[in-house]
Amino acid sequence: MIFKSAYVTVFTALFNLINPSLDDKANAGTASFYAKKFEGKRTSSGQRYRATQRTAAHRTYPFGTLLEITNRDNGLKTIVRVNDRGPHSKSRLIDLSYLAAKDLGLIRSGTAEVSMKVISYGNERDSREIEGETKEEKSEIASIFSTTKSDFLEKKYQYMIVEKQADGNLKIVYSDVKPK
Repeated sequence: MIFKSAYVTVFTALFNLINPSLDDKANAGTASFYAKKFEGKRTSSGQRYRATQRTAAHRTYPFGTLLEITNRDNGLKTIVRVNDRGPHSKSRLIDLSYLAAKDLGLIRSGTAEVSMKVISYGNERDSREIEGETKEEKSEIASIFSTTKSDFLEKKYQYMIVEKQADGNLKIVYSDVKPK
């Protein structure tokens, strides 16, 4: 069994070396953003859409998945959390919240060519937990997120884990290993 796992891992690594652009093509496309009329409406995850949060709609990624979105025209980046299904237009890859679209500089044009990179996969439970947090906890997460975003992007880690300590404080852990 170990030999089989090692073989699959080596094969996958070699395949990615030979054809590195395959993943890029699957994660590149056109992004758009939510219209103002959706403010406060329920998303597919049950959360309400808020233009002031960095969220996104994607057809297949689990709710709670964190994605790094890069505008291919200007290089601007942002990190969003998937909390909705869409976009409904087949020509679009992802729908972004207003704030995420603003981060990427696509408010004026309405759309942009972007690339996506998965930071960490979520699950249904992730989104439900975030919805149930108090205003103070959400504010604390937002301030930690904004100060650590650039650190995270510069260090090129694959995962950023926010852990809530027993004393109620939040701790950021960067890792190349997927959390369990």
